Amino acid sequence: MLGALDVFHVGVVVVDLDAAMARIGAGLGVDWASVQERSQPLRTAAGACLTEDLRFTYSANGHLHVELIESGPGSVWTPTEPYGLHHIGAFADDIAVAPGSGMTLEFGGGHGEIPAGFAYYTAPEGIRVELVESARRGEFDRWFSGGSFRRSG
Repeated sequence: MLGALDVFHVGVVVVDLDAAMARIGAGLGVDWASVQERSQPLRTAAGACLTEDLRFTYSANGHLHVELIESGPGSVWTPTEPYGLHHIGAFADDIAVAPGSGMTLEFGGGHGEIPAGFAYYTAPEGIRVELVESARRGEFDRWFSGGSFRRSG
């Protein structure tokens, strides 16, 4: 069982990040952190190692952030048009969920056997949860305040 989650964001996958930022930002009255672009190494639950080109941002203000992820066909981040909820994101000290919890690993960061940095799980009811290592909280706080989004150290 996961226990109480330290929820900090809801994720929405979109086809056009810039357009979604403009529309959703105006509609919700939020400012956005700087857009991040990277090639993200991933490992699927089936054991496949792949790299996804990724563009994303988070709303910078408020306590519950909105994450926008730009994606296209064939991505592990499947667009949920028109801007439906893709996942709930929470910080966790341990991003590995115990067997028997009912949660199924979908994919996680890195190419190793154990997810690194983050992992996506689905519940039998269809809710998707992204667990992000609690040690990364400082990176997010710095980014939300206008700084860079890079691991320190």
